[in-house]
Amino acid sequence: MNLAPLPDHGRVGRPEWQALWMQYEPVTMPLRAAGLVCDVETCGGQTVIYADLPDGSHLVIADHDALPDRLEQVTGWSIGRAHHDNPNIDVLVFDSTEGGEHEKHGADIVTMLAATALHLKSLTDADTQSAGAMLGDLLLATAQRFAVSFVGVDSQHAGRSRPITGPFDSHAKAVKEYGRQTRLLEEGGWQMVHEQGGTDWPLTVWQRRDVLQVVFVSRQSLL
Repeated sequence: MNLAPLPDHGRVGRPEWQALWMQYEPVTMPLRAAGLVCDVETCGGQTVIYADLPDGSHLVIADHDALPDRLEQVTGWSIGRAHHDNPNIDVLVFDSTEGGEHEKHGADIVTMLAATALHLKSLTDADTQSAGAMLGDLLLATAQRFAVSFVGVDSQHAGRSRPITGPFDSHAKAVKEYGRQTRLLEEGGWQMVHEQGGTDWPLTVWQRRDVLQVVFVSRQSLL
């Protein structure tokens, strides 16, 4: 599958940018598959996602204010369309943040992307319409999936990350598998040094000798 290229700037190689990019790939990957170049911007400490549209405008994707460091901390989506050279283009496409028109959908990614696809198809530019149609088709052909993933640091301070198991077609199945995987860690001599997230989005930090790993339930890309 062809994806739009990564943004062309020096921050792409920085670990802090890569960490945010990895967190929000379930949002950016479908947009890139529809041909839209995306970027994660942290201007003044405020994180947002930009997606460039063929008609010269762009989408601004945020939470009620800015995006948190972790995808599962998003409470709702605010999607705006703007243009750097045309201040008359200033449209709120979707708002599922507290008090927003689509508040009931909360942080659901599929609903947000579906609304984005409908908006793009309603615009007059043919290439932008085509991107919206492609995004809509992708959403129809895929479903939200979940996995049990880990991020680790070995004794040489080298980072590792990947899904351990999955994908699962339900959050409940992923949480059940998370319980099994963490029991295996404990039986294998790993010591749990931190726990958070309860039963909804559980996350634990494990240590064995000088190796650390974080195990958590994650959303996988829609693609």
